[in-house]
Amino acid sequence: MPQTAMISVSKESKPAWRSALWLTLLLRLAYSILGAVFSIFIPVNWHLIRSNALTETLAPPDRSLHYLLLDLWSRFDTLWYLHIAQHGYDRADATVFYPLYPWLIKVVSTVVNPIAAALVISSTAAWLLLWGLQRLLSLDHPPELARRSVIACAVWPASFIFFAGYPESLLLALTVWSVYMARQERWWIAAILALAAGVTKAAGIVVMVPLAFLALQRRTVSAWSLLLAPAGTIGFHLWLRLHGVGAAGDVYHRYWRTSTAFPWTTLWVGVKHLFRAPDVILVLNLLFLIVCCALLAIVRTRKEYVLYGLAVILFVLCKQTTPPLQSMVRYLLLVFPAFLGLAQIFDRPSLKRRFAMVCVGMFVMNAALMWLFLEWSLVL
Repeated sequence: MPQTAMISVSKESKPAWRSALWLTLLLRLAYSILGAVFSIFIPVNWHLIRSNALTETLAPPDRSLHYLLLDLWSRFDTLWYLHIAQHGYDRADATVFYPLYPWLIKVVSTVVNPIAAALVISSTAAWLLLWGLQRLLSLDHPPELARRSVIACAVWPASFIFFAGYPESLLLALTVWSVYMARQERWWIAAILALAAGVTKAAGIVVMVPLAFLALQRRTVSAWSLLLAPAGTIGFHLWLRLHGVGAAGDVYHRYWRTSTAFPWTTLWVGVKHLFRAPDVILVLNLLFLIVCCALLAIVRTRKEYVLYGLAVILFVLCKQTTPPLQSMVRYLLLVFPAFLGLAQIFDRPSLKRRFAMVCVGMFVMNAALMWLFLEWSLVL
């Protein structure tokens, strides 16, 4: 990159990282307070809790500061990541969870409690995500529009999961920064970040879509370094094979009531289930799928971003779960062009004030989903 460009980027990055940091700290504080308050009023349903794996040794809820700030976040997938961090892949059903996040938990937990380590990692990744998203979108869009997109990302329903013991913020941060580095033609860094995304979650492989598009556009020799990007995903699956675990598809089918299907099949099963046995969570998942598709259809941005969003949606729809469309609202958090699409709707002066109202509404819905999550009623 030319020196003048580097100086320009450096000057622009200071307010971006600072505003992202303040927003992250504000949200971390808000979710900690909300979680503590919610846990006081949430009834304890041990039958519901024990219906989930790895809850046998779960600490009983109490009003201690340790529980209110830390242990209450030990829910669902978090329990698996903590287990892998401590015991490795000692059971076949754990192999659907990719290794980077538990590896990081294991490292950080040498300093702090494991659940605290999980929250520190996800919260730090959330800051990197918000910062990176503003940097990436500011390359092509006005700074104000980029900031509104970041706010939409921060308060989007289910975005509290960016601050829970889940790797979504880590995955999206790696994805956004990988694409940003590719835009700057820093191909090796882009490839390494993409490789890391590939060992964070299965959906990490989708970052190859915008990277391949950019590489084909630039046609430079250094872009060939992106061939390294899929090595993380491929390496993890080879490791599973070598250790006799078998194909990931078999593990999903055997332990997780999940199979591979065409996207239209997954959708059709969800719609049929909706009419046969209406379910609020299914309606919510289907609604946000429609919203994301609509925003992706109207967003005015670069082709590779739209292709990435479409690839994420198709990827998650290839996963047919029981119950149908389970966790869809969380999976769709990866579709970052949707945040830009929403911000663009309110870009007209007459609508800018209404954007704040929409954000408040989304945060209220976000808090409601967080209540259901902490209550063990919503599997995210």
